[in-house]
Amino acid sequence: MYRFRACPRSTFALDGSYTSQVRYAVSLLVLGLILVSAVTVYGAWGLPFTWLGCDLAVIGCAYLKGGHRIFGKDSQGCVPLWSRILFLPYFALSSTLWHAARILSREQAYNLVQENLVVGRRLLARELPEEFANYVDLTAELEEPVAIRTLPGYLAFPILDASAPDPESLREAVQGLRPGATFIHCAQGHGRTGLFAVALLLSSGAVRTVAEGSARVQSARPGIHFSREQRRCLEGFTRLVIGNPAPPLP
Repeated sequence: MYRFRACPRSTFALDGSYTSQVRYAVSLLVLGLILVSAVTVYGAWGLPFTWLGCDLAVIGCAYLKGGHRIFGKDSQGCVPLWSRILFLPYFALSSTLWHAARILSREQAYNLVQENLVVGRRLLARELPEEFANYVDLTAELEEPVAIRTLPGYLAFPILDASAPDPESLREAVQGLRPGATFIHCAQGHGRTGLFAVALLLSSGAVRTVAEGSARVQSARPGIHFSREQRRCLEGFTRLVIGNPAPPLP
């Protein structure tokens, strides 16, 4: 079983600019504080906004600390009751935005990268194309339909949106996959999905560099893009797997 390790809490990137993870954190904290003040303006009517504001502030702190398991989501994809209650406004907002994006997007739900490797967005139960040996769920903020998370090959590896785990945790998750067809997804099938897919390609020897892996997954799903943290994670992952590759993708 893989274990998350604390991510480096560097506020600046190597070039001196703020990292996207810190920008996310600051944005959530500022928006959270604004919403928290709603109760002083609207009284009891502002309490739902205040609740959401508290959620956003807590999540912003989680981004600063690399707290991918802030919602308590376990490897079976279950979110505990305490989290459902505490983060109810945030979960409702995330689910609403996800469904809106699903309905309005012209992007395919999933794309074939190569034989036995498919990447995409989070699926509804009826959209699952076939049985996979591995069904990798990278969302921290969304819960899978029961019909999907009870599949034998289901694995939850929660990562905060636009963020990245430490390279060692990523390697343990990749090397823990079973032989066979693999489906990888996050919310919309972009950053986190691309991160894990490139890591799998690197680990199996299907590609030799991050640039080659990025080109491979982006040619299959053009919407894939990477934050600075995700690229840095892949660079660290590459150093870890050199000389210790996983078996090739079947």
